[in-house]
Amino acid sequence: MCEFCRVRSCISQKGFPRYYLPCSPNVPQEAQVIYLPYWRFKGVRYMCTASGITPRFTDISALALTDIPPQVPFSLGLRSQAIPMKLIRPDTQGEFFRPLPTAMVLKDQTFGLRSEKLTFKEDIGETFSLIYSPFYISRQHLVDGVTNQTLPLEKPITPDIFDLDRVRPGIETHFIAGICPGCGADLEGSGDSLALVCRNCHSLWRAKGKTLAKIKFSTAAPAHKDDIMLPFWRISADISPISLSSHADLARMANLPLAIPRKWEKKPVHFWSPAFKVRPNIFLRLLGQMTSAQLEPSLSKTVEENLYQPVNLPASEAIQTVRITMAALLKPQKEILERLPETNVLPKNVTLIFLPFKSSQHDIIHPDLGISINKKALALSGNL
Repeated sequence: MCEFCRVRSCISQKGFPRYYLPCSPNVPQEAQVIYLPYWRFKGVRYMCTASGITPRFTDISALALTDIPPQVPFSLGLRSQAIPMKLIRPDTQGEFFRPLPTAMVLKDQTFGLRSEKLTFKEDIGETFSLIYSPFYISRQHLVDGVTNQTLPLEKPITPDIFDLDRVRPGIETHFIAGICPGCGADLEGSGDSLALVCRNCHSLWRAKGKTLAKIKFSTAAPAHKDDIMLPFWRISADISPISLSSHADLARMANLPLAIPRKWEKKPVHFWSPAFKVRPNIFLRLLGQMTSAQLEPSLSKTVEENLYQPVNLPASEAIQTVRITMAALLKPQKEILERLPETNVLPKNVTLIFLPFKSSQHDIIHPDLGISINKKALALSGNL
C-alpha cells in the first residue's frame, strides 16, 4: 500500500514469481554477494493407477545451474518453506545468475509410487517459482549467505568460477495500482487472488503484463448476507475417443442411481472444478459432487455484498481436472483408467461462476446440494 495515497498495488510478474532469500545480518558489508538460482515446484500431483487416484503434495527445489562447485547445495531443503522470502523488485541489488530451463532441472518423477504402474498423472495448482540463494567467497572458501557458515572445502574457490551469465530478474516485476480501470474505485483481493473485485461497477479484473484486464464472470444470487461466495470453473469440452457429450451420457457412464429424463439426451454436459485451492481429498470430492449435480443456477453479472473466496486456481489448471473427474466418476473404473491416457480434452467454453454457500459454525454448505466444506480447511488452503 502506498503510504501517501493509501492505494494498494497488484504485483504482476512475467511467467513465474521470483524471490530471494535474505542474507544473514552477520555477512560482512564488504562481501560481494552472488545469488544462485533454484527452481521450486509446489503443488499437488494426482496420480492415477489401476487402484484409483492418489494425490501427493509436492514441494521440491533444485539448483538451476551446471558445472558448479560440488559444495553448493543441490536443493534448498526446508528453507523455501521455513524462511520468509523476499520479492525481487526492480531496485533489488545483487549479482543474479541466469537459470537453466525448468525441464532440464526438475526431472519428471512419480513421487511415492514405485510398485504400481502409473496410467496418467495431472499436476493441479502447481506453482513454478525461481528462488535465489545468497553466497559469497571468503579466503577461497564458499560461504552460505543465509547462515553465514563456510561450506566444506571440496576445492579452493576463486571468483572466476562463477563467470556465468547474469540477469536482472527484477525487471520482470511490475506494480499495478489496485484501482478499477472502469470506475476508479478501489479493488479488493487477497495477496494470492487471481481476480480483483470492484463492488462499485460490478466487475472483476486480473493482472496482465503492466495493466489490468477484465474477467467475465457470473454469480448465483445468495439468500443471506452472511453467505460466502465460492468460485468455480464450469467447463464444456469436446472429449474423444470416449463419447461424453450430454448429461445423459454422464448419468449412464457414472452409473448414477436415477431414471434418466429424455431431455438430458440433448442437454450438454459440464465439468465443474473449484477455482480455489483446498486439501486434495476435499478437492477430489468437490470435482465429483459438483459435476454429478450438473447445476443450472440462475445467474447474473452482479457483484454481491457478500464475502468472496479468492480465485487462486486458474482456468488452465481447471481444464486439467477433466480427466481426473472422469477417472473418479465413470464406470467401470478399470476400463476407464486404461482409456484415459489417450483421451483428448478440447475445451470449448470455460466460465467463472460464484456460488453461495451458507455459513454455519464449522462448515459452509451449499443450500441445494448439501455439499459442505470445513471452514478451517478453507482458511488453510493458502498454504497449498
